[in-house]
Amino acid sequence: MLNLIRVVEQRDVETRYVQQRKLTARQVRARQREERRMELALMEIAWSRLC
Repeated sequence: MLNLIRVVEQRDVETRYVQQRKLTARQVRARQREERRMELALMEIAWSRLC
């Protein structure tokens, strides 16, 4: 599961940086909060499958 998360993150890093250059600071922070929520949701799913 962690490998899946790493692959997804690596794939999205370049796209994310390109998009963020075009956004305002407020939009960047909002997007970062949304991404963090998604990461936490993925971790919760991973932990629930391990237990």
